[in-house]
Amino acid sequence: MLGGILRLPTSLKELIITNNSGLTSLEPVSGPPPLSLERLCLVRCSALASLPNEPQAYGSLFSLEVKACPAIKKLPICLQQRLGSIDQKYLDAQYEVMAFKPKTWKEIPRLVCEWKEAKRRAEERKQANRRAAN
Repeated sequence: MLGGILRLPTSLKELIITNNSGLTSLEPVSGPPPLSLERLCLVRCSALASLPNEPQAYGSLFSLEVKACPAIKKLPICLQQRLGSIDQKYLDAQYEVMAFKPKTWKEIPRLVCEWKEAKRRAEERKQANRRAAN
């Protein structure tokens, strides 16, 4: 089991971590060099609370999954800003809602509808995966 801080090498293309309770933070190896990370999958990482907050860390990212990681209270701002350009996203609803920042109170009903739609799509994906597994 990984524990503490995991330092990510710049050449890393894919990172998948599941069922981990010891890892607390992901960081670049040294300084802010651009990472070539294309796929990031974090599932059931109960202590993971910190992801890199550097725009270049997510510049190549096309697939992102963050599920059941309760210590991650919110995605880094630079990652939130990129959510719209990431092709494959599988996120807990709390992270998807953070991608929207209402500028006025008038936007809230629209955001609630978008949140419900995202939740419905996630449920449909779950059901499709269950059917495919059977």
